[in-house]
Amino acid sequence: MLLNLKSAALISLLAAPLACAQTAAVPPPDNFGTALAPGLDAKAIIALIAPGRDASLATLVGARAWPYRPNTYVAIACFARNKKEFDAERSEGNLPGCRQYRDRLGENEEIGKAVYLGVVAFAAGGAQPALVASYGKALDIETGWNASALARPIVLDDAVRAGRSTILPEEYIRFDFAPYKISATQTAIGVRVGWNERYTGVGMGSFDALSLFRIDGGKLVNILSEPIAFETDSNDGYDADGNRKGIVREGGNVLTILPGNTGGYHDLQLKTLKGRWKKTFVWDSAASRYMPAPLAKQR
Repeated sequence: MLLNLKSAALISLLAAPLACAQTAAVPPPDNFGTALAPGLDAKAIIALIAPGRDASLATLVGARAWPYRPNTYVAIACFARNKKEFDAERSEGNLPGCRQYRDRLGENEEIGKAVYLGVVAFAAGGAQPALVASYGKALDIETGWNASALARPIVLDDAVRAGRSTILPEEYIRFDFAPYKISATQTAIGVRVGWNERYTGVGMGSFDALSLFRIDGGKLVNILSEPIAFETDSNDGYDADGNRKGIVREGGNVLTILPGNTGGYHDLQLKTLKGRWKKTFVWDSAASRYMPAPLAKQR
């Protein structure tokens, strides 16, 4: 959602709940466009954005029209590592997805997926789709919480103990096509990623991040990946009647496109929905991405 303000354009980035009740009459949302447009073929998309990958191991292939460029689709393809993992996921009746699973094979092993992202040109009734840009390899973008005031998943604590400050997504959730106009000529492409966890006893948490990409020639380049929302439900014991006392916490950020710019790119600001915390990000030409602004430029 884009709101016109005097000082900035405010883009609402509240995440849809990661888990919601589904009924037979209400199918889950097609967040990645797996119901491909007529004339778009899954194998053709794989050949463009994930050349060399085995199409028979694809757990999800999707493409959605990008509203900021005519006849252009953002495409994604996710692959199991081998047939054993592919069959294990299908045997449990899972919907097509890009989620990483743990301990699924009874071998105390994580089942990982290779996820590819690209942009293709395609016009209904026209020629075969053509590649506009791609990430060029399986996505390897990690997210950290050093510049965030939102709660973080436990898996990040495990990474910190191992000497790392960032983590890979556990799930690719949906495309985010809000108008992220980062410069006069460029609109960034958003992808929501996330993490889910269960707590000892009863309880669970979900955490979302937003990853932004820009088209740079024939490449998709990641320019930002920051936490955007969380919700946790943890156990606080039981009352005298044996009823569970749960503690629910939640929080979210909004992303503001500021009027000022650095190196030709608009400054960005993350701000909590309920609170005073905010953080400005500016373009770093050397890193070709957004970085937290120095204290003197925080707004």
